[in-house]
Amino acid sequence: METKQTKLDELKGRNPFQVPDGYLKGLTGQIMSRLPEKPREETKVISLYERIRPWLYLAAVFAGLIFLFKALNLPFITGEGQSPDESLYVQIAPSEGLLSVQSEEDEDFLEYLETNYYNGVFTEEMEKIE
Repeated sequence: METKQTKLDELKGRNPFQVPDGYLKGLTGQIMSRLPEKPREETKVISLYERIRPWLYLAAVFAGLIFLFKALNLPFITGEGQSPDESLYVQIAPSEGLLSVQSEEDEDFLEYLETNYYNGVFTEEMEKIE
């Protein structure tokens, strides 16, 4: 045991690892000479068509969607035997029975508003202002 302790005491404060003299001189050159040469990559030439091809595809998709939308909605816009321009000017004349029912209901509603709202709430608001 003493021999191990003695050897450890001798090594205290010293670095037991050493580099041989002249080892680091020319080390970089030796390493570089052992590496294989890197082949040079040729630059790839991109043509104009390859650059604008994604934009052409995008434009084709939008044009296709527009035509599809128009094709699907065309029967709903135009009626049977009508051109698209004529369908814009269609007017529906209500029947007399429908007008009379609406006018009676409107009159009842207006009477309700006059009696409940106008006479009650409106006069109270006017009194507060004055």
